[in-house]
Amino acid sequence: MIKKIALGFITYNPSNIFLSRLEDTLSLGFNVYIFDNSPEQLLLKNFAKDKLNIKYFTCGKNVGLGYGMATICASAYYDGCQGLLFFDQDTAFTNETLKFVESFYLTNCNLKNSYSAIAFNSKNLQNKTDNADTIKDVDLIINSGTLFFLENLKKIKWHNIHYFVDFVDYEFCLHSKIHRLKIGEYSSTPGFDHVSEQADKKYNILGKSYAMRAYSLNRIFDTTKASLKLITRSFSTGHFKFSLKILRLFFIYFTIQIIVRILNLTIDRKLS
Repeated sequence: MIKKIALGFITYNPSNIFLSRLEDTLSLGFNVYIFDNSPEQLLLKNFAKDKLNIKYFTCGKNVGLGYGMATICASAYYDGCQGLLFFDQDTAFTNETLKFVESFYLTNCNLKNSYSAIAFNSKNLQNKTDNADTIKDVDLIINSGTLFFLENLKKIKWHNIHYFVDFVDYEFCLHSKIHRLKIGEYSSTPGFDHVSEQADKKYNILGKSYAMRAYSLNRIFDTTKASLKLITRSFSTGHFKFSLKILRLFFIYFTIQIIVRILNLTIDRKLS
């Protein structure tokens, strides 16, 4: 039986943990679309070449997330898939996660009439409320854990290939708004873990633990350029509240980059 949804990944030097998770995914019969931004690393390429239900793409260099997302989503659509469930390579999930999302889609396939995507996460899994099993309409989501309705992605002309890494997902959210498509969030997904495999470090501030990381200056420059471009685009299309949300997120991001560098300097001085 051909499944109505496929899985998608964009990789860069993936680990053996990712390959193990991918092997489990294939055992469930899903078609998998992979865009590899690290073609010189042969581990994934060799793994994928003999797998009939993996479609492997690369440009021979790192072309970023926007190009990769557009490629795998469009490819899945033209292969006849109705939805694509995307995960970052460092987002953990289980077979239970995949079965849950597939069942959710089959039960709620009418959502594709008004939504461009549903983001699945586990924010409320441990503290379920009466509304835990409902979809909440939101303005912003991240790509990882998101089920994209491919017919609607085609309407908004896929993801923007001119965004390299940061704000690829938020630009998609803006274009959904422009095309009057809603975005939903489901926060009680079993087996979903977007935290454990992240490269963040834990910092203790005033008795509380925070996970943060210091990005390179090139990455900060790319984030700044992408955020300004998105703020301008949202403002010019009349989505003023959206532009203010992006401005606020960028301010938080920039503040964290300053704080984490100060903390790293303090730690280095104590160790020296």
